[in-house]
Amino acid sequence: MGWLLLIGGGLLAWLATWAAFHRRWLRTPWHRDVAALLLLAAATLGCFWRVAAGQNWMPADGGDLVSFLFPTYRFAAASLTAGAWPLWNPHLYSGAPHVGDIQAGFLYPPNLALFLLKPDFPYTALQWLSMAHIWFAGAGMFLFLTRRVGVRRLAGLAGALAFMFSDSFFVHFGNLNYNAVLSWLPWVFWAYVGNGQIGKSTNRQIGDSANGQMAFDGSRLTVFGSRLTSHASLLSAAGAGVLLAVGTLAGHIQATLFIGLALTIYSALWLWLHREEPDRLRLVLSTGISLAVCALIALLLAAPVLLPAFELAGYTARAHWDYQQAAGYSLAPVQVIGWLIPGFFGRSPQFHWGLWPRVESGYLGILPLILAGLAIVLHPGRRVWPWAGLALISFVLALGIYAIPHGWLTLLPGFGQLRAPGRLVVITGFALAVLAAQGLDSLLRPFEAQAAAIFERIWRVVGRALGIAWAVVVPLGYLALLLTQDRDPAIFARVSITLIAVMSFAGLLAASFLWLTARRQGWARPATLGWLAVGLIYADLASLAAHQDVGTQDPSLGFRQPAIVGFLKQQPGPFRIDTRTDIEREWQADTALLYGLEDIAGIANPMQLADVARYWDNLGSRSTPLYDLLNIRYVIARKDAPFDWDKFALAFDGDPRLNVYENKR
Repeated sequence: MGWLLLIGGGLLAWLATWAAFHRRWLRTPWHRDVAALLLLAAATLGCFWRVAAGQNWMPADGGDLVSFLFPTYRFAAASLTAGAWPLWNPHLYSGAPHVGDIQAGFLYPPNLALFLLKPDFPYTALQWLSMAHIWFAGAGMFLFLTRRVGVRRLAGLAGALAFMFSDSFFVHFGNLNYNAVLSWLPWVFWAYVGNGQIGKSTNRQIGDSANGQMAFDGSRLTVFGSRLTSHASLLSAAGAGVLLAVGTLAGHIQATLFIGLALTIYSALWLWLHREEPDRLRLVLSTGISLAVCALIALLLAAPVLLPAFELAGYTARAHWDYQQAAGYSLAPVQVIGWLIPGFFGRSPQFHWGLWPRVESGYLGILPLILAGLAIVLHPGRRVWPWAGLALISFVLALGIYAIPHGWLTLLPGFGQLRAPGRLVVITGFALAVLAAQGLDSLLRPFEAQAAAIFERIWRVVGRALGIAWAVVVPLGYLALLLTQDRDPAIFARVSITLIAVMSFAGLLAASFLWLTARRQGWARPATLGWLAVGLIYADLASLAAHQDVGTQDPSLGFRQPAIVGFLKQQPGPFRIDTRTDIEREWQADTALLYGLEDIAGIANPMQLADVARYWDNLGSRSTPLYDLLNIRYVIARKDAPFDWDKFALAFDGDPRLNVYENKR
């Protein structure tokens, strides 16, 4: 089935694209947009073809996708099928409020549809949801770039590919709820920028607008938000709030706060750039009201998940976190090299090395970085500065404990209980993808004399960088490989991994320089150059993502425990089980959730009640009567596990790896 979907989807996208650009009856803007979205779908299937075809699984160990989200979603699906809202979860942590865990995501429309249509969905369904949301992020980015930023479709495709296949989305393939919320980021901006708070560049005649005054000089259309009526402004803000609320229902509050932060920073930068406007006071008020309306609509519509989560958060361990804990998983400055060489420190979890935690660097391709820089130097002004400022500010915040601004951010509601500030590079990547699309759009148009001179200087800089890469960096990499071949195998492996990454960078830089040379020499028409840029960006990002952190074994096999589950199901209840015996490789932590058992443990969950964790941590041993008060009758452990045999006895040994021991007290 996976192969059929993969081949059929690819053929459909190719035929639609060919027809849209070569048949007169499909040469309308609407049909070309549909063809572009189908092309992005084919690109998604092409990138994750091994997963789509059912050959492999991603992430290799399943990550949160298998250990947390799969059993959590299956529990919600079973509850809804039985005609009950999944408000309380009796199966994990000695019982917990399921509705208070915002990660549950059972009100998110795509999840809800899956739960109701196929309650016993397989694990692979979540992989398809992950791929679908990566496509959805690209679709929103394409429409935002072409409809709001005003770039041509080829530039919009390039920006969409750079965003959807960036390091941030790939690293979090297993964090479906995180990627699901962030896939709404460009859609929220698409609605919010409907306020008119952006300068558009377009080569299409727009005509008059009933909402305000427009100045049109044949190539640029500038819409001033201060001239818009309050009706248009509030309507756009309300639409952004609705989209943000829908995304929030997917269940990752950090991603929701990131989107809100991006909107706020963008609006503040836009206001600063328009501070000389004669009606700047009205501009400030209208922008503030727009932000408030967006936030209020989002809060009201997402209240069914936000309010219980807010109440529960006060009872979790994170309610008392200090800054040191909130700044965990910051983007170490040494990892900045990942913007050029993403595999320098090992891209997959099994190859990562360094004294800092593994976090995404935010890589979005060599050519997009060059194009983003060109956008800034070719057309400095109000059209690019908000995006450049958003990229810079979000990057500084992503440094976390390595820079002071992140500490100020944690003073805002919600941010103090969230770790992994390094994830903010997704906002950096979003802003840079916008700039890259603008840069490509500029290069596909005729140059004025000043722009041509600037482009010539950039072309020479890239050429010198290419020369240094091949004349100095690559030979030094091979020398290091030769000198370490008889050293510690771990060191030799790291040098080998780094050299592969360096060679990839050098090759992509050469391809980007060749593309710039083709533009400089006029070797191809603008449309051909645009398609070549799109292809190069896709080849760069998809090649890195397609074969990283891919496993050959179904990670959901850890849930298949027929012998032990069958034994426990036959025992009279009620009772709880104890799986906190270091058996993660043999027994998935949330297995009880799938089979209706009750466990005093579960996968590490930030929403776990602090009192429950404190009680367990202070038991001392399983011999204490405090352990018995938890009504733990059975302990699952390895066959050689040591126990207090005066209290515990072997109850079941029919599994080849694990035994079940009974608590006689």
